[in-house]
Amino acid sequence: MVVKSRFVIIPMPVLQFAMKVRPANAGRLYLYLYSLSLATGRKITPWVSFRELADYFQVKYGTIELAAKALMEVNAIVPVERKNRKGYGQKYLVNVPKFVNGEFIFIAPEDSDIFDDIIFDEESKVFVSVIKRLKSRKEKFHKDQLKLFDDET
Repeated sequence: MVVKSRFVIIPMPVLQFAMKVRPANAGRLYLYLYSLSLATGRKITPWVSFRELADYFQVKYGTIELAAKALMEVNAIVPVERKNRKGYGQKYLVNVPKFVNGEFIFIAPEDSDIFDDIIFDEESKVFVSVIKRLKSRKEKFHKDQLKLFDDET
């Protein structure tokens, strides 16, 4: 499995869940599926194979299967489709953790307050999150730039 290197923003509740969940491989699996879906602007992961994940994480197939089962029990991931044209793999809908009354519950990304603004494009089924903080930083950056030349000359 080849993973292209990219910068991924992981919100604090997602990281806290991944660090506290047991078995620990479930946290690793959740972070990986989060990085394939919500972090890249998708609601659903691409086709994921347990065998490829076991090879990627350097663990046994059964370990990945148990980790996925643990995540499904708490509604962190929801299987959407099984078996692609080649006959293997699954697609998952990844939900977002929220800490309530001493435990994590999982809610749909649209209902989460992790993402400030959410835009859902019906045609391409792409889930795009716009973070207001980064937007305001960009605007502030443009305001604070020094003008080297006057526009009048």
